[in-house]
Amino acid sequence: MTLQRFEVGLVSADRVLVDFLAGVFELGEEPPLETPGGVLHRLASPGAVLKVMVPEQRPAEAQDAPFVATEGMRYLTMWVTDLDAVVARATARGATVMTEPFEYQPGMRVAILAGPQRLTLEIVEGEG
Repeated sequence: MTLQRFEVGLVSADRVLVDFLAGVFELGEEPPLETPGGVLHRLASPGAVLKVMVPEQRPAEAQDAPFVATEGMRYLTMWVTDLDAVVARATARGATVMTEPFEYQPGMRVAILAGPQRLTLEIVEGEG
């Protein structure tokens, strides 16, 4: 058996993450799916599907801690062709730049952003 597809699921109290991710990464939104536990939003991207579940009952807020301070899935790495444009769109939508764009290695630039609801994004441009 081999992996056929990869999807990432996030939980949000409302559409904030859906709108942020769709706008920053210019992703198309598929029709939302009503589930017994809430509404599942799916954003189509070239490498994976981003899913944002908005449960019927408001989830507890994540604890405020640096993304490397606790175990578990703590950040998403998004490979892009236009790092500066992504950072501009993200900050226009309220994200904070944690690490300014820098050259990680020749031909590869990286920035780290704090998005809504404590979503940490590592944005990478270049060949990897």
